[in-house]
Amino acid sequence: MQTGGWIGDMVLLTPALRALKRRYPRSHLALLVNPLVERLMMRNPYVDEMIVYDKRGKDRGLKGFIEMAARLRKRRFDLALIFHPNSVRSALLALAAGVPERVGSNASMRGLLLTRSIPDEKWIHEVERYLRVTRLAGAEGEGRLEFWHGEEERRYIRRLLKEEGIDPGKPLVAVNPFTTWPSKRWEAGRFAELIRRLKADLGVQVVLTGSEEDLEEAERIASLSRAHPLILAGRTDVFQLGALLEICDLLITPDSAPMHIAAAVGTPTVALFGPTSPLRHGPYGEGHTVLHHPPPCSPCYNTYCRDRKCMLSITVDEVLEAVRRALG
Repeated sequence: MQTGGWIGDMVLLTPALRALKRRYPRSHLALLVNPLVERLMMRNPYVDEMIVYDKRGKDRGLKGFIEMAARLRKRRFDLALIFHPNSVRSALLALAAGVPERVGSNASMRGLLLTRSIPDEKWIHEVERYLRVTRLAGAEGEGRLEFWHGEEERRYIRRLLKEEGIDPGKPLVAVNPFTTWPSKRWEAGRFAELIRRLKADLGVQVVLTGSEEDLEEAERIASLSRAHPLILAGRTDVFQLGALLEICDLLITPDSAPMHIAAAVGTPTVALFGPTSPLRHGPYGEGHTVLHHPPPCSPCYNTYCRDRKCMLSITVDEVLEAVRRALG
C-alpha cells in the first residue's frame, strides 16, 4: 500500500517489491496506488495487479474509504505492507479490510493498527525505509533501482535526437527545471544562464525536458538563454524519458521524478536540493552530486515558501563547476 507515491516514489519502491517477489515467488502481489502512477507501475515486473485508490477523486471521503475496505475485504489478502511513510489511513484501511497480517513503521503512532511494526527512521533514504518494511515480512533485498523502458522507446529517442541534429560524439546534458512543489524550484533565469554557459563554457549539447504542461515555461527558459537548447518538454512520455536520460551524459535537476529515473538508468545527476532532505530523497547510488545549503528551517517539507532561501543560495557558478567535475 503506497497511495501517496509520485512517480519518483514508485522508482524507489521497486527494490522492496523485488525483494518480496523473490522471497515469495508464487505470491499474488497487488499494489494499492493513486491514479497518477497506475500506467507506470503496470510495467513493473514484480507486481501482479494494480488496485487504484483515488482518495482525492471518486474514492474520497468516508464513503470511498468504506467502499475500498469492502472491496479489499472480498479479496481476502493474507498480508498488507504499509509502505506510505506516515499515512494512518493506509494502516486503518488494511485493518478495516480484515487483512490478518499488517506490517509497517510506527510513524504517526499507527503501530497500534498493525500486527508488526518498527520504529520510524526519518533520516535514511526512502529505498532503505521501504526495505525495512519488507524485512518485517521476512524478505531481504538490495537497493538496486530499475526502470522499465524498452527498445521501442530507445528507437524513438535515437530517431528524435538524430532528426534534431544532436551529435552523438559530443556530450549531451539534460536539464529538467521542473518539479512538483513550487518550493523545490530554482529560478527560470538561473536555469537560462546555466544553459547559456553550459554551451558557451563547456561546449556541451543541452536538452530541456518536461511534461506538456511545462512546455511554455521551457520555451521561456530557452528564449532567455539565447543558446537554442533542444526542447523536448511534452515530446516524451515517462518511458521515453527513461530512454532519453539513459543516453545523456548528465542530468541537472531539482528534487524530482526525472532525478530518480536517471539514477535508475545509470545516469549521473547534479541535484539541487532545498526544502527536502537529500538523506531521504537524494539520487540513490554512486556518481551523483547534491548541492544543498540548508538554512536552520531545512528540511521543512513545505510545498510553498515565501523566500526559498535554501534553493536560491545555490548559484549558477556552483552548478557549472559541479557539471565540469561530473563530466571530467
